[in-house]
Amino acid sequence: MRNTQNSPTGPRGRISFRTISAAPRATVLLFAGCLWLSASSFSLDHEAKIQYDLGETQVPVWSGGALVNFVSNQTSAPTILSFNDQGHQLPPLVLAIPESETIDLDDVARGTDGAVVACGSAYDRSGRGAGFLAVFTPTGETATVIRLSPYFPSRIAVASDGTIWTAGLELTNAKDSTPPGGGVIRHFDRAGKVLGSFIPRSAFSSPLMVRYGMLRSARGRIGWHTGPIAGPGSRYYEILSDGTVRQYPALALGPSERVNGLGLTDDGSTYLTTLDRGGKHRFLSIGGPGESWAEPLLPGGFDKVFLYGAEGHRLVFFFRDRFTVAFVNVSD
Repeated sequence: MRNTQNSPTGPRGRISFRTISAAPRATVLLFAGCLWLSASSFSLDHEAKIQYDLGETQVPVWSGGALVNFVSNQTSAPTILSFNDQGHQLPPLVLAIPESETIDLDDVARGTDGAVVACGSAYDRSGRGAGFLAVFTPTGETATVIRLSPYFPSRIAVASDGTIWTAGLELTNAKDSTPPGGGVIRHFDRAGKVLGSFIPRSAFSSPLMVRYGMLRSARGRIGWHTGPIAGPGSRYYEILSDGTVRQYPALALGPSERVNGLGLTDDGSTYLTTLDRGGKHRFLSIGGPGESWAEPLLPGGFDKVFLYGAEGHRLVFFFRDRFTVAFVNVSD
């Protein structure tokens, strides 16, 4: 899946704009087309069929009770799509920013109350760009867009308390100008006020480690798997609600292997899926920073493991095809 120029349905609501400066283990078997997870810690909740072709679109993320992604990106009005756990499409949200000719969305997320947030860059006719954070109300009727220049967020998540977290860099003339001590993870309230910054830029040898990767949330914690896009060198961090930053053991990845899914459950566990150039999928889990990554053994019948995300004690997987989503309960 990738960004595309698919036509969305019509816009909803109005846009307000203001500026705020940014501060420093399972055994899986397939029988007659049915998914059965025999290990006691995993059980299939249900499958849902999405009546929308997600091919050639932004890769969806399960967040706040819905599968969210976006289409018509890099236009003047990209559209955010959402689907509930029965596969039904929710009203689309169209983002338009006054005086912006092109909006380039990088990531979207949803809160448990239905509020949708997005981050990316907006450009005027002269090509001047600024990073922004957009917050739609739970009803989708209005969106507030907060300019974050010189900070350009590229990943976003909504915490269990409703606050917003981003990963990104400060950019000057399209070049990384983040101070070595400047935090690349930033915490905002819904009005765009900066609540804190975490993990200094000096911790990373390349800006690709900050610009790519995945940001997810669970009760009391934010999980961030950094870039690069593929191969060794990426890291996994968690930030707790009290501001504690925890770095987890490095995940051993092959030269062409990339992490393509991340989910955090409320019991403190973290799950990843990976894919390499040869088509090999892996499903990994870890219970805490003092533990090691485990790889449950999967039989050949489960040939695709792609994690859209998690919520509570449930994992949400791509399954069979781009129309089918599988919801898997995790228990002790």
